[in-house]
Amino acid sequence: MPEPTDRVAELEAELAKYVGKEPTIADETAHLQRCLNAVYELCDETAAQSTRWEHPLPVPEWVAAVRQAADGQRPENADDNRRRIYVDGKGNGWISTCVEDGIEHVVPIQPAAWVDESIEEIAAENDGLHEIGRCW
Repeated sequence: MPEPTDRVAELEAELAKYVGKEPTIADETAHLQRCLNAVYELCDETAAQSTRWEHPLPVPEWVAAVRQAADGQRPENADDNRRRIYVDGKGNGWISTCVEDGIEHVVPIQPAAWVDESIEEIAAENDGLHEIGRCW
């Protein structure tokens, strides 16, 4: 059994990696990938479990829905009236203002001046645009 002082030193070294330090994008991406892998693994295990019997059970309906969500391919809900929140490739925040003629328009979350551009224009200027949430 390791000495308690050795364990304390080990834990202090681990803590020093995080205290007062922001995680890097690579750290965050790795964490998200581990989370997605766990979701996919659970779906695979559930699907395999249903077919292990002589007379296979149907794969639960939620498996396909969860896989779609993990892939980012959930269908739009027409009843969802919340405003979309986006972050572009440069880390700037945007919020939707309206949809006119099928084109969604956004403004900066912390605007210096009023700007009303389409999603396509903002994405082209800022290395992409990724929805990160919705609000009322």
